[in-house]
Amino acid sequence: MIDPDQRRTFAALADVLIPASDPMPSATAAGVPDALLDQALGYRPDLAEPFAEAVAWCTGKDPEAALDGLSDQRPEEFQALTVLTAGAYFLSPQVKAALAYDAPPRTARDDVDSYVDMLADVVDRGFATR
Repeated sequence: MIDPDQRRTFAALADVLIPASDPMPSATAAGVPDALLDQALGYRPDLAEPFAEAVAWCTGKDPEAALDGLSDQRPEEFQALTVLTAGAYFLSPQVKAALAYDAPPRTARDDVDSYVDMLADVVDRGFATR
């Protein structure tokens, strides 16, 4: 997918976008520039080209200044970079653990009353073969 130099550039950009704050890990600490980026690109292959262009444009520049320039001059590439960064971040097991969020249980759909009403019509009609 992307070469090691691109990953290093992306890691610096990702840490500017998502720095560490207690209890949340930074993007690189969460593993975003590694397999998680590849996983996110697998979900969004349509973003691979603008993402690569964004990283190439930022290479060799100060990460903060590069992101500012990218957002001003190349908004589509900036969007690809930020969507993939955030998506990969929330795929991280460390991030999920730090969030300590347990989704509420889904309520079961109880349609018994509907079924009973439908069956009552059949019972009222009676059994008749034609």
